[in-house]
Amino acid sequence: MPTILFTAGAKGGTGKSTAVRFLITYLRDHGADPLLLDLDDENRTLSRFFPEALRIEIKKKSSHDVLVERALNGDSLIIADLKAGTGREVLDWWLDVPFEELQFQGVGFICLASVTSSPDSVQSFLNWVTALEDRVRYVVFRNHKDGDYLPDYDKSDGALSFRETFRPHHVVIPRLDEEYVTELERLDLTIAEVLDSSNGISARGRNIGPVLGRLMVRARLRRFQQAIYDQLDAIQELLSTHTNRPASEP
Repeated sequence: MPTILFTAGAKGGTGKSTAVRFLITYLRDHGADPLLLDLDDENRTLSRFFPEALRIEIKKKSSHDVLVERALNGDSLIIADLKAGTGREVLDWWLDVPFEELQFQGVGFICLASVTSSPDSVQSFLNWVTALEDRVRYVVFRNHKDGDYLPDYDKSDGALSFRETFRPHHVVIPRLDEEYVTELERLDLTIAEVLDSSNGISARGRNIGPVLGRLMVRARLRRFQQAIYDQLDAIQELLSTHTNRPASEP
């Protein structure tokens, strides 16, 4: 049964693309082969790190129809990175989606969000929740890049109501040394690529550079990645639950 995982087009800079990168490498390490769709035609972050991702040109609202079309045409697992923001060309498309009809055909949706200590990151995501409600399931990445205190997500009435009503899965992304983050972004490398590299060269033929090639740096990256992977087992179970669900079951 097809499942579409998509990033909530929240405020830019929250780390949603970082979260998706970890999810993709985790799923691949566990035998899955998701179709990757890059619908962020402003930044193209997903296809920078995964060149095999299909780049979708967003010329009009109906360009997002590719999500449903690919699911109905046989792609069982789709991960889509959407453009940041809550512009009408993104969020309004979801208001047209016939969720009940698609659910009857076995198509499920999982919304991937990333929140930080910034109040805007929380509010922009909650705007999506208001539109999507219970038509999708939610996975929220708590990104600690700016600190592990997220008051607007932990204490605001809107966020408390969201967590109580929708029972999202949570994944914590700890803070990573800024030097390592800068190098990964500069070289368009995932941590998995760095750890799987041989003689300083990644599987894509990229030089991982002197910083990421250090033994102690790789050890820290391995520990960092494993800490996130350990939390992603719940998403694997979430996908399995949907796969095993009869098409007519809500």
